[in-house]
Amino acid sequence: MKIVIVSTGALIPDEPVGAIPESAVLRVLTASSDQSNATDALLVPLAAGPLSGAADWLYAHGQGNAVLRMLLRLSPLDRGARFWRAVRKDPRVSGFLAATDLLVAGDRDANFACWQLARRTGVVAVSGYPAAERELASRRAA
Repeated sequence: MKIVIVSTGALIPDEPVGAIPESAVLRVLTASSDQSNATDALLVPLAAGPLSGAADWLYAHGQGNAVLRMLLRLSPLDRGARFWRAVRKDPRVSGFLAATDLLVAGDRDANFACWQLARRTGVVAVSGYPAAERELASRRAA
């Protein structure tokens, strides 16, 4: 079984999906280079430029303001949308996702990319680590 965690930058816990089967391979598709505990990770860098710098600033300063956060979510400057565009343009992603059995969105901003990847590949996707644990438990029971 191959499990891919899709994350925009949140640190991945040591055991993100609980006790995984011995034969399972855990991989990380991320936009963050500080995934030091990920043994098999593919770094997909977000686009750099003046608009992306402004988007990062708005993202950092808008987390405490619900209205600004919602406006940012609706714009193309949203971190989740930017991550999806970077993933979609990266030719390495299709090979990285080959034979994947489960996609896990590791944080809120990764939900959109994870959902799009699931639609395009036909792989089961879940949002969050508790949902991944339940999915693995249901597969073991079946």
